Amino acid sequence: MSPFPSLALFRPHRLSLALATAFGTLALSGASPVRAQAVTAEAAADSAPAAASAAAAPGAAASSPTGSALPTVSVSGRSTTSEGTGSYTVRSTGAGTRMPLSPRETPQSLTVIGRQQMDEQNLDTLNEVMRQTPGIVVNRRDERVDFTSRGFSLSQMVDGIPTLAYNNVSAEASMTSMAMYDRVEVIRGPAGLLNGVGQPGGSVNLVRKRPTQQFEGSVTVGAGNWSRYLAQADLGGSLTASGGVRGRIVASHAGGDTFIDNKRRKDSLLYGIVETDLGPRTVLAAGFEYQKNDIDGANFGNIPPYYGNGARLVVPRSYSFSTPWSTWNMETRRVFVNLQHAFDNGWQVKAEVAQVKNQRERYSGDLQSTLPTFPINAATNIGVVSLSDNPADGTNKSLDVYASGPYRLFGRTHQAVIGFNVNKLETEIANNSALNTGTRLDRRPGGVFDLGAIAKPDFLYPRLRQNAETEERAAYASTRLQATDALSVLVGARVTSYENRSYQRSWAGMANGARVDGVPIKETSVVTPYAGVVYDLTGDFSVYGSYTQIFQPNTSKDVNGNVIDPQRGSNVEVGVKGEHFGGRLNTAVAVFRTKQDHVPVATGTLQPDGSPAFRGERGTVTEGFELSVSGEVLTGWQLMAGYAYGTPRKADGTPLSPHLATRTVNLATSYRLPGALSRLTVGGNLSYQNATSMDIVSKPTLTQGGYTLLGLLARYELTPRMTVSLNVENVTDKTYVWMSGQSGYMFGTPRSTWLRGNYRF
Repeated sequence: MSPFPSLALFRPHRLSLALATAFGTLALSGASPVRAQAVTAEAAADSAPAAASAAAAPGAAASSPTGSALPTVSVSGRSTTSEGTGSYTVRSTGAGTRMPLSPRETPQSLTVIGRQQMDEQNLDTLNEVMRQTPGIVVNRRDERVDFTSRGFSLSQMVDGIPTLAYNNVSAEASMTSMAMYDRVEVIRGPAGLLNGVGQPGGSVNLVRKRPTQQFEGSVTVGAGNWSRYLAQADLGGSLTASGGVRGRIVASHAGGDTFIDNKRRKDSLLYGIVETDLGPRTVLAAGFEYQKNDIDGANFGNIPPYYGNGARLVVPRSYSFSTPWSTWNMETRRVFVNLQHAFDNGWQVKAEVAQVKNQRERYSGDLQSTLPTFPINAATNIGVVSLSDNPADGTNKSLDVYASGPYRLFGRTHQAVIGFNVNKLETEIANNSALNTGTRLDRRPGGVFDLGAIAKPDFLYPRLRQNAETEERAAYASTRLQATDALSVLVGARVTSYENRSYQRSWAGMANGARVDGVPIKETSVVTPYAGVVYDLTGDFSVYGSYTQIFQPNTSKDVNGNVIDPQRGSNVEVGVKGEHFGGRLNTAVAVFRTKQDHVPVATGTLQPDGSPAFRGERGTVTEGFELSVSGEVLTGWQLMAGYAYGTPRKADGTPLSPHLATRTVNLATSYRLPGALSRLTVGGNLSYQNATSMDIVSKPTLTQGGYTLLGLLARYELTPRMTVSLNVENVTDKTYVWMSGQSGYMFGTPRSTWLRGNYRF
């Protein structure tokens, strides 16, 4: 039972009622029935009933011999499914709008990493996918990885549904296995229409694989350096003779050592989904997901860059600043049920309920890196090691309902989407100690190069328990008005209410475990508007512009212990998009300006409870531009490439986050040779980022020069059903580091190799 009193239902905002009523009338009245020419909603393209799909015009889906994808997924009209297309781009996506728009028709910057690229480039985790996504900066601070765009964090969605469990896409979310996903849709810039609560960096939408009509399957095995191994299986098809019940199951297990001393990891995934046709236009689907990530010798924190006297602490890339018994174990359990119905007039309605449970168990024995608080003695190599047990649990429950489709107005056909969703997250985070005295902070001296001498204690005594309950309710509506044949206008709004309640129990010092309630955070009926315009210049090119507002409740507190005001801001973006060779190649150029107030910035002081204090930075501005290209450049040549520039600056003009890159280049490509060599595919990837720096109190600034990483791939088709592939990353074995922005750094991965075999049946 929840320890909180029931959160009251938020009153729906008048605007949301008006929009919902207007578009709902258009959807259900049937006064102007318009049958979809291709697909009238994202859901219709991606998960339409089998009977309806069979009646539609057949699409042109090319089979792919790579990776673990099932190659013959049936695609009709503007399908958003990437699996089986053999392409590094998509013809249609609902990212940011829930309308079946081509990338050219979408008035925001977006990238879709599909199954072909994930399989060829060996992208097994979300972290690896984001490293190849144009405009995304990846920064590791321990086992946690931060993803930012335009200087800000991104929010996560699963199948288009926001989730509070990973509202900020970082930390443990970076471990997510890609084996169960068809594609990853990344919006750069605020996704305020579908994810009104979030950072202006954008959103990451993970789209699950769906069942196939015909029986198909694949098995993949692999081996890499550091004794790494991989085994995957993917099976799908009809479960009944009529094809009215279809299923799919994906299993994956990977493990092995790492380049860091005493660190080893195991990652497991099991995913299943069953779809049932309840009628010719109605589909019921249910599924589950189980992921487990275990890391032995895990790191929590950073490598200290300096001794206490200012001399540089030099360590090898394999150095671990954690005790061998440190662990970081994560479990994710997700279940979902959704129902979808297609009306005769081209409208679609879809509802989904889901629950995801996350559990973490972390035992830490880590060398502290904060200066001058925890200096390391240069003469003795003795520093301070912090020991703790930090379990955590979280449960996110969600409901999402939306309708989308066409309507007639002033002699033209337009599109509309209306919907609402509810998210509720309950979390408990604990800290246990081996000490039963004082603050119960277990900090003891330890040798920098002899952390294995510290034995794992019994963490018998609770030090802190933090509980929180967060609830978000939102309604949204949008329409894409086809003003002329060349001009479309997309307008909409989201109305969001948000509430967070928390309390904690402490046993540190004189505290006796009594409950202390936190400051409630509540925002009611916050409107986040969205507007976008697209104008077709020629058959290949369009210009566009978009505007959206930003809203994100803060949880950081100031020096007095008060919660900082919510982050608010706006984003303006204009650009040119191109669609070439019938949609097989997409190009884009964008210029943007994001302004945000109340961004939490550490002050270097402490709150009354001893935790770090923050202030809300006013007038934070990010200005920049982006270039991107994706798809088939020539027959057999696939390309995903991009350049991004953007520097978030404070009101005084100084950089907001100098430890994050402001210029990045990303490129991933593959080429299937013609003629007698057509069984061979070669390619690779390249990433570049400019120099970064980090200021450390009373010590020299830590800098990382700009660097380029190169990867190569080769794949050979032994038979039409069997392939073998070799991937080499960081070919030049470049040494580089990630900086946390606080006190230390982490080494990047040295040269690594994977050899894989795949068999399809």
